Formats: sequence, C-alpha cells, structure tokens
Amino acid sequence: MALTKNAVCPFCGLGCDDIAIERTETGITPQPTGCPQADSLFQRSASPGSGPRVGGAPASLEEAVAAAARHLAGRRAPLIAGMQTDVAGVLAALSLADRIGATVDHRHSEGLFRNLAVLQRLGWTVTTFAEVRNRADLILVVGPDPVASYPRFWERWVAPAPALLPEGSRRQVVFLGGTPEPKTIDDLGGAPETVAEGAGINDSVTALRLALDGSGTEAFVDLGRRLLTARYAVVVWAAGMFGGEASDLTVESIVRLVRTVDTTTRCSGLPLSGTDNLAGANYACVWRTGFPLRTSFAGGLLSHDPDAMSWARRLPGSDAVLWISSFRHETPAADIARAKGPVVALATPETTFDKEPDVFIPVGTPGIDHAGDVFRSDSVLALHARALIDRGLPRAADVLDRIGASLTEAPAC
Repeated sequence: MALTKNAVCPFCGLGCDDIAIERTETGITPQPTGCPQADSLFQRSASPGSGPRVGGAPASLEEAVAAAARHLAGRRAPLIAGMQTDVAGVLAALSLADRIGATVDHRHSEGLFRNLAVLQRLGWTVTTFAEVRNRADLILVVGPDPVASYPRFWERWVAPAPALLPEGSRRQVVFLGGTPEPKTIDDLGGAPETVAEGAGINDSVTALRLALDGSGTEAFVDLGRRLLTARYAVVVWAAGMFGGEASDLTVESIVRLVRTVDTTTRCSGLPLSGTDNLAGANYACVWRTGFPLRTSFAGGLLSHDPDAMSWARRLPGSDAVLWISSFRHETPAADIARAKGPVVALATPETTFDKEPDVFIPVGTPGIDHAGDVFRSDSVLALHARALIDRGLPRAADVLDRIGASLTEAPAC
C-alpha cells in the first residue's frame, strides 16, 4: 500500500490540501476526513470502468469523438453546460463553443450570478479564507449553515485560534436566520449563538441594518452593537442555498449591511460559491471573452445575458447539448433527459444517466486521474491538484480538443 499525503481536494471549493490517500492494487481510498464529499468522491476503483458508447453501444474513443462532432456540427442553438472540469478543460470547452456557436454555463452558477448581480449594481468588499481564519473576531452567518455544501468550512477556517488577534481575544460566531448543523456544533466545540432562527433571511438582515442605529428588538440591537465594535467582522453567506426568485435582493441587503458596518469598523463579506471549479470556469470565461459565464458565441458574436442564457433556461430550446461533468459521478441534472436534440456527455466512468446520451465519453477527474488547476471558492487562489492514479482515462480538455479537430470532417447529423 502506498500513501499520498497532502492531496488537494477539487470538489466543494474550499481547497482543502491535507487529504491523505491510500493506494492499493484495487484503487484509491481517502483516510477519513470528516467531509462526506471527500470521503466518497476520492474513492475510485483501479479499473477505468465503462468505456465510450455511441447510441448505447460500446465504441472506441475515435468513434465516439467522431460521433460527438457529427452531433454538434451545423447546429443552430447548441449548449455546452455542466462545465465541471479544470481550467484547461474549461478553456477547451470555450474554444469549441466558439467553433460551433454555443452558449456556455456551469451547472452550479445560480448562486454565482445572484452574487454577481449585486456586485455589478453596488460593488462590494469581500475577504479571503486566510483573513477569516487569522483576523476575524466576529463571524456572522446569514441564512443556512454553509456546512451542508462546504463540509469543512468551520473546521478549516474558523475553529483554529486566530493568529493575528490580541492574546486572549475570543472569536464569536452568530447565525442570523439559520440553524447550525450538528457537525458545525462539533467543529466549533459548542453551539454558536442564533438570532431570529427560522425567520426570513431578507427580513432578518433588514432588521439588523435598522438595529445599527439602535432601533428594534433587544437581540438585534445587541448584535448590531457587537458588529460595530468588532475589530474585524465577517459576514458569510452561500447564495446558492437561498431559495426564491428574489435571492439577489437578499444578497444586496447583506452587502449593504457590510458596507454600513465597514464605515465604522473593519467589516467584509465572504460569499461562498465555488463547487466543481465554478470560480475557475467563470474566470476562464472572462479571460477568454471579456464576459462571465452565460455567454453565447452564436453567429460569431459574443452575447451575455445572466438570466436568458442560464443552462436551465437554454436547454429546452437547444438543438444539441454537450454536458461536461468530470468531478462527480452523480446522475447529471434530470433536465438533460428532456433535451430535444442529441446529448453528448463527457463524464466520469461511474456516472449513470436517467436517459442514455447519444454519445458518452468517460473522462478523468482532475486531482485524481490527472493533474489540473482549480480555483478556491474565495477566488484568490488557483490550486494545482496532482494526479493520484493512472486508469488510462483522458482529460476532458484533450477530448474537447479532439472533437474540435474533428468538426471539419463531420457532416451535421
């Protein structure tokens, strides 16, 4: 048995780099991390598993690439979605989108665009994981406990003693409108304080903003006073976990709260969204096009619309779909099964489907089957995840490049 220490986890966006991986002849297994995502997703058999399929029948990689090119060539409204791959894979997908005039979007971009809408309207002040860990003496969590999507957030970035606070200082953690999960209580060594538990998030934030002037109930006034007297307050939220159509307005209320407190003492926000290299996909799209995700290459012209060009809205009208999912082997979104045109799927070999895609090409996972670069959720650091096992699976980037090279030889289906 071989042991790899300090492997980088590419999945939720926290960028944990302390994963220990045991490798045997049968595959790889992580030593328990306390993170359900890492403990499950790092488990891989040494067998490459299912090979390429065309129309449900086994095919060679060359045959599958040629079939994918035929399905994507000459389409009027193709969609490249999922986009769950490393930076190299995203750049290759963007090059292919440019060739075929596709719209591009990441599966988990909904929370990102709730945040970006507010950033565009107001601007904001946000911080990093390291600043939270080392400097924050008051952490206010707005809405649901982020541990459900970011399992080691508290353990890695909040539970350790802050290195840059005066000796004897105590870090406070307060939940506003949400409920701490049992894992959070364990990680923090006790239940954090809750205010307005179970209340509407937007109403709670509005009440807290009013309480900064001394108006409102005792609990809100006391919390407002502590925010204003903190050395460094950080407000944490995960917009992808908010429900409702007007979630960007909730984010706007949070950003206005941060801005108001920041005029008196140091206060920053920490928006959490970065699952499956979402931040890296968005950055790569900006580098390549000048626009974020939800951008169309149709007609040789770039067009960006954060609402109309979300993958969920574009899928019903798309006449071909290329779905990329190289991190997780859960079934792709059920919506894909209702796609009107052909579906080409680049996914992990363990993936199962509600409906067999027209072309399936198994690809490796960045940080497991091959090295790859992924961005952390706080968007300030790109991490190089090393390969852990060689199962002979190609990179998504290489398959996408081969599909692009085959387009000139592929008559439209």
